[in-house]
Amino acid sequence: MNHADRPDEVPVAPHLVQETGPLVLALAGGGCSPGIYGQVAAPGCALHGVDWMQGAGPFTPQAVAQRLAAALAPRTAPTVLLGHSLGGVIALLTALARPSAVQALVISNTGPHTRDHGDNSLPERIRHHWTPQARRAFLQACFAHEPPAALMRELERYLGALPAGSLLEAVEGLRRLDLSHGLGAIRCPVLIAHGELDRRRGIADARRLATLIPGAELVLLPGGHTPMVDCIDAYNDALDTFLARHLRAIQP
Repeated sequence: MNHADRPDEVPVAPHLVQETGPLVLALAGGGCSPGIYGQVAAPGCALHGVDWMQGAGPFTPQAVAQRLAAALAPRTAPTVLLGHSLGGVIALLTALARPSAVQALVISNTGPHTRDHGDNSLPERIRHHWTPQARRAFLQACFAHEPPAALMRELERYLGALPAGSLLEAVEGLRRLDLSHGLGAIRCPVLIAHGELDRRRGIADARRLATLIPGAELVLLPGGHTPMVDCIDAYNDALDTFLARHLRAIQP
């Protein structure tokens, strides 16, 4: 997977918008490198990570989604958004902001709000105690199984280089959101591929999303908060089945 370029104004590089075939864009959660999608496969599609935490900001989910929606507006070929955790909320908001720009969504381990979030002290830690040890503990809680050592090094490097203020803006913005009354407006196909061993986002969050989004499909996967790493084969199988049923059917 090729990571997107990092322009200040939009979170997706212009050359990706110009892709003439199906484009799959992957949005990781707050503080996570797009490298979590490194083993994801989408045959027949161009797959790229969106490093949405780079640039000038602002980094609230609504602001990032508005920039992404505007960047995707010129596309005529199908676009699929993969969203993990906070990146899943951004993907949902992008589809709501510009429905014509998003043909399908694959959402993992997030929810319509954060009232039952398993880590509600995160903003306070970022503000006052964002030490290397705290950052590592945050990353370790993303997985039910030990991730590859090279990936953990990348995640630690990425998180350590992020300005704490930018991450704080993103996670506090998430906690101010409640999408419960807006998700019924989503009309594109949606797959909720949820790691059922998650310590942050329980299965109840996934079921809430499935209830609120018309026609959404829910698949529980044998992983934690980051199933595209914890159980990549199961994630890829679910993704391939979903794309075969929906995206490939609408290709020219």
